[in-house]
Order: sequence, then C-alpha cells, then structure tokens
Amino acid sequence: MLKRLFATGVAAALAAGMAPQVASAQEFVRIATAGSGGNYYRLGGGLASIYNDELENTQASIQATGGSVENLDLLADQEVELAYLTGSIGQQAYTNTGRFADRPEGRYQGLRAIATVYPNPQWFIAIDEDIQSMRDLEGKRVSVGTQGGAGETWWRSIMEHFGWTYEDIHPEFTVHQSAIDQVRNRQIDAMVWPDAPGSASIQQVADTGMARALDIDEDVIEAMTADSLDYAYTLPASANPFGDEGIETFASPITFATHSGMSEDQVYELTKAMFENKDELIKVHPLAEYMTLENAMDGLPFPLHPGAERYYREKGVM
Repeated sequence: MLKRLFATGVAAALAAGMAPQVASAQEFVRIATAGSGGNYYRLGGGLASIYNDELENTQASIQATGGSVENLDLLADQEVELAYLTGSIGQQAYTNTGRFADRPEGRYQGLRAIATVYPNPQWFIAIDEDIQSMRDLEGKRVSVGTQGGAGETWWRSIMEHFGWTYEDIHPEFTVHQSAIDQVRNRQIDAMVWPDAPGSASIQQVADTGMARALDIDEDVIEAMTADSLDYAYTLPASANPFGDEGIETFASPITFATHSGMSEDQVYELTKAMFENKDELIKVHPLAEYMTLENAMDGLPFPLHPGAERYYREKGVM
C-alpha cells in the first residue's frame, strides 16, 4: 500500500511538471576521542559542532573512549567514522608490530589518515624528591596512564627497554583528574604519561607545588625514537609550568584518522570543514594552532585517505 502511494505521488508530481522532493540521507559521523576532559575530547567536541553547523545532512557526535588503542579497534571495525590517536601507536597497528603483533594479520589495513594535528610529548613528573632518573622509579608508585592508552603503551616500551615488568613498580592506571588528585593526596611518587604542550592537567599538577618535571633519560629517548614515528622533542620553556627551562623528552604526532569505508566526497568535506574553520576550533582548544596544511602530512602512520588527498591537492600542498 505504501509503495503504491509513493509511486502515485511521484507520478502526480511528474505529471504536474515538478520534480518529486526526496529527503537527503542523514550522514552520521562518530568521533572517537579519549577520556572526558582530555585534549582529544575537547577537540572532538569542537569539531563535531563545526560539522553540525557547516555540513548539511551531517550529524556529528563524540564518543569517550580509552584512547588510541581502543580508537584503532573502533576504526578497524568501522564502529566510528573518525578518531584521534597517537601516530606511533597507529603505525604499530597498521604494521602488526609492537603491542599489535599478536593481532590478526591485516586487521588494521583499512585505516586511513586525514591529518597530523599536533605534537604529543611524554612527561616525566616526580613527586618523590629522591627521583632523579627514570630508573629511580623502580619500586615506586607511578601513574602510567589508562590501560590500553597511548601513555601506558609507551610505558610498556620503556619497561621493556629497562628489562622491567609491572612487578618492578607499583602502577596506577590513572591520568588527568584522577592523577592530579593522587598528587594532592600524596598517593603516587611520579607520573609518566604524554600530554600536549599547554595541558590544563599538567598545569594543575604544577599548581600543587608538590611536583617537578624532569628530563627523560637520554637512552630512553633514543630507544623510543628508533624505528618509530616518535621523535626527540624539546618542550619549550614557555610550555613548562614547573620552571623556566625547556624539557628534553620525546613526542609523537597526533593523527586524525578514518577508515577506507568512508567515501572520498565525505572525507573531502570533513577535511575541508576542519581546516577552513580552524579559528573556531582554536577557541575550543589552543592546540588547534598546531594544525596547519603545511604539516598535515608529516609523520602519518598509514596511507592518506583519498578525500583528504583531494583537499590537499586542491590547496596546493601536495
């Protein structure tokens, strides 16, 4: 009955010389971020608002997750359309290496990059005054980030370099507000996890007056940057809330990613809207200042999506 009514309506419209009105399909865009309140979450929320305001027939939303590792699984299973993730962790997934070595071969081959968005340095923050080197963390209570997140993945690599296991420290799988509360309550001796320059969480740790940021051991930097997208990085003094000197560490490019199931036209529009509304995104989080067309293809962990490539060619940057 409904099909006959629809056909009759179309026929009547055509007979009257009018094109039938057919509603455009709504495109749902889910953006995987990380814990609520973190950098991914804030940037993702700002980007979702831009997409909803600027793109007709697009309904964007954000999804709080456990971070990079979970986001890679969500993209691989096409359970989200977009995600933020640590580039070096994405590279491990795409190549079935590191913590992804035991995953099914080819599981992550559909991952596609949109842009590199900002640098994500590793922080080494000591509360215990006896801690001077990362090796002094043995036997200490250490916040290493959420399980499965980029920070905890990095920490596993550092432990492997030292020949340690979790039996050699007292791990706390905390980050952001939970870790800040642990500092205030003197429940941890150190924090070792990545966060962006200008991080509000790191600023709050500094504001306690109970902690200090230390340089990462040189051999750790060398180990973490060998055969990786991670690179040696000097956190500028202007981004060090603990003092007036730069901090020697390493960093990873943060990647905004999608999967091969997304159409070229849709990813082109999403990429264009992100870059052409950058000023609005900066109002949400100043980290968006780092996002430039010139650096968008630096350190990508897997192939560029054709839709993003089309936009970059149009802008003359490739």
